[in-house]
Amino acid sequence: MPASIGPSHQTVHPSRLSSASVWEQSDGFQVLWPASTRTHQLVAEGCDSPSGIDAVVLPLDGAFETRLDAARQFWRALSGRPLAPAHGALPQQAKIRHILNLRAHDGRRTGATFRQLAETLLSREPIAPRDWRDHHLRHKVRAILRRTERMVAGGYRDLLFYPHSRGRKSDR
Repeated sequence: MPASIGPSHQTVHPSRLSSASVWEQSDGFQVLWPASTRTHQLVAEGCDSPSGIDAVVLPLDGAFETRLDAARQFWRALSGRPLAPAHGALPQQAKIRHILNLRAHDGRRTGATFRQLAETLLSREPIAPRDWRDHHLRHKVRAILRRTERMVAGGYRDLLFYPHSRGRKSDR
């Protein structure tokens, strides 16, 4: 690849990275570099010695965006730039929704009624028993508990692969 690299490229010498661990493998070498914010792992295939890395090759597969983000974070650490938001980080609204789901699940497992869950998790004031039958929070609590049952039944695994599992039903 050196012929296609322009004059502004930077060669990374793993031996010059502070606190980097370098070890040889059968088809190349591996580098583990604990930068200030996170640990970066590089795998160089087809190289005889860890003298320098001129380019990063990323396969065009389902995890391309995640790999691209890891390469970007590595580049930022090399350049001494601050950490950027990670690709595919779970949005704050989704985190809040999952916390609510788990709280509802825990409440239901301890014997709380749907009305008690609605009052505790969703309402600022008590719900009168006569209003509960047609209350909008009754339907919301039921929907939350249906979502929670799917998560507990194995849907939580989708969170491990977020955002790659969006739009795909989890294996049940």
